[in-house]
Amino acid sequence: MEEIIKVENIRKIFRDNVEILKGISFSVEKGEVLSIIGPSGSGKSTMLRCISQLEQVTDGSITICGKTLVKNGVYADKKERQEIILKSGLVFQNFNLFPHFSVLKNIVDPQVQVLKKSKEEAVGVAEELLKRMGLSDKINNYPCELSGGQQQRVSIARALALKPEVLLFDEPTSALDPELTGEILAVIKELASEKMTMVVVTHEMAFARDISSKIIFMDGGVIVESGDPVQVINNPQTERMKLFLSRFTSK
Repeated sequence: MEEIIKVENIRKIFRDNVEILKGISFSVEKGEVLSIIGPSGSGKSTMLRCISQLEQVTDGSITICGKTLVKNGVYADKKERQEIILKSGLVFQNFNLFPHFSVLKNIVDPQVQVLKKSKEEAVGVAEELLKRMGLSDKINNYPCELSGGQQQRVSIARALALKPEVLLFDEPTSALDPELTGEILAVIKELASEKMTMVVVTHEMAFARDISSKIIFMDGGVIVESGDPVQVINNPQTERMKLFLSRFTSK
């Protein structure tokens, strides 16, 4: 299969000399869904931010769709980085929509500015994606007029509009009420059924088990356990993983 993401021995040290990522390595193949789970502060979101270039690694290598973003801590030139960034789309936990833009404009503007599409073509793509997300009737609304679940669906549509090879989700339901969580998980499940390559940081254990091709459990900046989702969730091999899961099974 085609390798979409390859991460090798990634380290990230912040200015206060705190090492958040301590040699992380994994790969994601085309059509796979990788779920990353673990406690707060384990480095999950930092890893996504390194892949999407919102953070720079201290050392290690990242390859996306066969193009080297960074090798042994040395980044590709600006032009190459700009091309690589379009290969992935990041969906934030807090939506990150422009509050002064309508739903339509939130999806149209990135296509025009980044992909250089005509406004007419971008509107057509936006309308189709909003229909797919069940939001055709919200096209002229502003983010403040939407529920959290609706805002997150708009942010997913915005990411898809840029035609990424892989979608990165940073705890996409953590800012939502429990009642709204299901609608976002359903959207991600549908994308998985269409073989969209995805990396999902999530605290939804049952969802991670059911949707993923593989799971990584991170703690303290390292990968403690990884493998088949059912095996990792239902039959963990490490005491740290067992302790982490006990928080969910004891509820």
